[in-house]
Amino acid sequence: MNAESGRNETIDGFLGNRIRLIQPAGGHRAGLDAALLQALIPENADGHLVDLGTGTGAVAMAAAARVPALTATGVDFDAAMLDMANRALALPANQAISGRVHFVLADIGSPRPAREAAGLADNSADWVTMNPPFDVAAHVRASPSELKRQAHVGDEHTLADWIRTASGLLKPAGRLAIIHRADALGAVLAELRGRFGAIAIRPVHPREAEPATRILVTAVQGSKGPLSILHGLVLHRADGSWSDEAQAILQDKSDRQ
Repeated sequence: MNAESGRNETIDGFLGNRIRLIQPAGGHRAGLDAALLQALIPENADGHLVDLGTGTGAVAMAAAARVPALTATGVDFDAAMLDMANRALALPANQAISGRVHFVLADIGSPRPAREAAGLADNSADWVTMNPPFDVAAHVRASPSELKRQAHVGDEHTLADWIRTASGLLKPAGRLAIIHRADALGAVLAELRGRFGAIAIRPVHPREAEPATRILVTAVQGSKGPLSILHGLVLHRADGSWSDEAQAILQDKSDRQ
């Protein structure tokens, strides 16, 4: 519990303490997926990023901290999570990014007029990042934690709705970055078809000899470029320790490729 606020939450370092997050002590907490997703934004990027399903703001804040020419908007429908994100942004440790990040309360799947009423204009983003709910309610046993259910469980329309919204928000030639389960690759490609091209897929393997469990996907709005499959990211060595590349991402090392 945070003794200062009396709330059941923690203040945590993220990306080697590059930023500080306020997070619920129970429920969904930012971790590896958020670190991998924000790492898809190159350090020389500029313009505006919109992070869909931002939760407590990890991806939006981390990307802004790591990429100095970037501004970021985090979007979520959970007012309690956004309250944590806004309070985290006001922490002294996050002062360097506080003027370049803000958060918006909105339903990601809502139609364009509702998004625009919330301040999310179409054709306004150079980047959109998303870590959509991985599971469909009808196919999984949902967590008893409401916060975890909201973060991890959607419905059969969730992925399509999020990608449709991303396409609306992005400028022509804007870039989308997604992390998802590896077995969702077919569904992701199906939803990208017709809107995005130059799709690049990077499998994420727990260990070198194991099948991928995550995919990192980037795509360009309106591009006719071909699909490419990149070399896989291996997270752990055989002894269970982090690989050099994974450690560099998690600790925000300057020599990360």
